[in-house]
Amino acid sequence: MIYIILKIIVATYILWKISTSFDLAANYLTRDIGEGIKGPTVNAIASSLPELFISSMFLFYYGDIRGFSAGYATIIGSSAFNIAVIPVASFLVVFYKRKTNDFKIDKLIIKQDGLFLIGAIILLMGGMFYGIHLYFTYALILYYIVYVRALYLSRKDNNTDVEKGNVVSVEGSDGIFLNILNLKLFRLFSDGKVNSITSLVVIILSILLIGYSCDMLITSTEFISRKVGINLFFVSFFIASIASSLPDTFLSVKDAINGKFYDSFSNAYGSNMFDICIGLGLPLLVYTSIHGTIYTSFPISRIGSIGNYILGGNILLWSAILLLILTIITTCIYYYKPLRLRYAVLIIFLYLLFMLGLILF
Repeated sequence: MIYIILKIIVATYILWKISTSFDLAANYLTRDIGEGIKGPTVNAIASSLPELFISSMFLFYYGDIRGFSAGYATIIGSSAFNIAVIPVASFLVVFYKRKTNDFKIDKLIIKQDGLFLIGAIILLMGGMFYGIHLYFTYALILYYIVYVRALYLSRKDNNTDVEKGNVVSVEGSDGIFLNILNLKLFRLFSDGKVNSITSLVVIILSILLIGYSCDMLITSTEFISRKVGINLFFVSFFIASIASSLPDTFLSVKDAINGKFYDSFSNAYGSNMFDICIGLGLPLLVYTSIHGTIYTSFPISRIGSIGNYILGGNILLWSAILLLILTIITTCIYYYKPLRLRYAVLIIFLYLLFMLGLILF
């Protein structure tokens, strides 16, 4: 068991460190895109690759309902973490480092991203009711395309924070040993030079390392599930989802420290949109094309007993309902209240209630 815990720590560490070089490469290649657009698209996609990899690997590694439920749990758990923990973590870092409560959040971003995310969760719930079929996966992917298009149309002329021409040319160095330890990929093969070619190479290398880390997480969660006798759904929800969300957290916190509050906040919503629509939709598109419709009424061994009385014990649907409630409440808090310490505490409390509700079901 110690070995498995170490594997999870190493995998999480790689996902954490590789996100820095990946973010630098992605930001270079998209350096002329406005802050309000890049956060929920480029940054969100870059930081959400672990969820896509994990859901795909679970689905095709097991090739059955068990794999689907584990990947689904990862997406749901990651989405709850993103919407609650990431904005709060970003706020707390700014609050601590700058000794200020002034955390700027654009209400237009909250309203637009929040409504799209709520719509995505409702769409997902439809799949839980009627089954995951090929046309449903098309709907998820199309919905994400509409979301990105809407962001572009509404924010392309309102990007006061973009710094066009501010081109990063060199990645900082901490010495050879620390460069290796911190996985500073630009420093390891291009002497820190950042350009289009090196950025593309870094992105490819990062994807390979992310895939390797996700494989470590999957095998570890599967081992823990067998060892402790808890369904893989729950182990994936508590371990794989949180580990895969750390790149999102670090990128958002970094943006907040640098004063990019819009990117920091909207990245959480954009990551959830990518997780639900692409992280689930893309692998399910391939899977349902081959194996047909997935019906979600199959039994999953639950921890609690609430499911004995409602929803026929369908924990997949229950988790989506809880995520919808959490998303609506937190979005309303972000929209109607300035993000202050007391509201940050309230949001974390709601996140804990979300996890408790899943356990008690």
